[in-house]
Amino acid sequence: MAQSPPNTGPSRTAPPMSARVRADRPDAPSRPARGRGADRAERAARDLRRLLLVTFAVPVVGSAIDFAALSGAPVRGWSDAVLPWLRLACSAATGWWLARLTSPRSARPAARPALRTWAVLLCAVVAVGARVADLVRVGETQSAVGSLATTVLLAWLCGELAVRHGAGPRGLGIDPPGARTLAGRLTAVMVFGAVFVVAYTTVAWMAHLQLTLPEVAPALPVLDRAQGAALGWSGPVDMVANVLFTGVAEEMVLVGAVLVLGRAAGRPLWALCALGLLLRVAAHLYLGAPGVALVLLGSCALLLYLRHGRLTPLVVGHVVYDLAAYWAPSTAALNTWAFAVLLVGGTAFAAWLAWCAPAAGAGSGHGR
Repeated sequence: MAQSPPNTGPSRTAPPMSARVRADRPDAPSRPARGRGADRAERAARDLRRLLLVTFAVPVVGSAIDFAALSGAPVRGWSDAVLPWLRLACSAATGWWLARLTSPRSARPAARPALRTWAVLLCAVVAVGARVADLVRVGETQSAVGSLATTVLLAWLCGELAVRHGAGPRGLGIDPPGARTLAGRLTAVMVFGAVFVVAYTTVAWMAHLQLTLPEVAPALPVLDRAQGAALGWSGPVDMVANVLFTGVAEEMVLVGAVLVLGRAAGRPLWALCALGLLLRVAAHLYLGAPGVALVLLGSCALLLYLRHGRLTPLVVGHVVYDLAAYWAPSTAALNTWAFAVLLVGGTAFAAWLAWCAPAAGAGSGHGR
């Protein structure tokens, strides 16, 4: 049997298979690079799951209980027994998570991490303290303070997660490049007007379904009272606080954060849009079957965001409509306000076509 030649030095050692493959194919990614990419994608997916959990645990569970009650299930008293504790847990989890992201070990060097962490902890203490006070004694003040503080934490958390996954606030749609130009300001007015009018149309469709479904399909559960009464607001201050939370949760989270984090996780666009629409409808199941009308608002919000990349006008338009619907002295007044917003948005669109669209078209043609 022939003996193998002796090994005279390290230069005679055959390279590993992976090294030979990379030498033959220089463009082939190395195994560590693929591992880092997979880790980043998995971290983005994990962050998205956690963000949706702390944001929508309360709305979805509360709506599921109300939907079960509309369907005749014996769930009387479940909301009062479950939701206050769930609010406390979600507020505490949001504050703890954000404090970890802004801690000196993980914060950006130029962001004054200690000051930011102390600000987060202060806001978290306020949110958790208000939630505990609401457990001890139900009241409008503690409920509103808890909702406002949690909304601040949630909006801040979305920004920090966008930074963590390479998008940043501007990539999320908050003051993106070009937002302060004439075209950017006109686009913001258009997006605001579109969201306001679509929200108005969605609510009108829900009201129509509430009136017609009991006659057409009596077996379907339908809310038999006003939407505000079903939400159980303690007063106007509590209403404003919850409207602000709703605007941040449904637009900043379900539209902006879902798309940004979902793309970082490598998820397909259709799945992310379906997830956002599903959670939006699930959070409105307290309306019964008419809650499916939220697909209209959710779809338009996603289309506007994908087309223009503007998140702030989405949130503001949603919040302003909800406040207008609550404070409107009559249905006729709300109709007038919606028509006025439609005129303003249409005027902004006409101005954008006249002044900005030709310049954009010329720039793209020159680029080709």
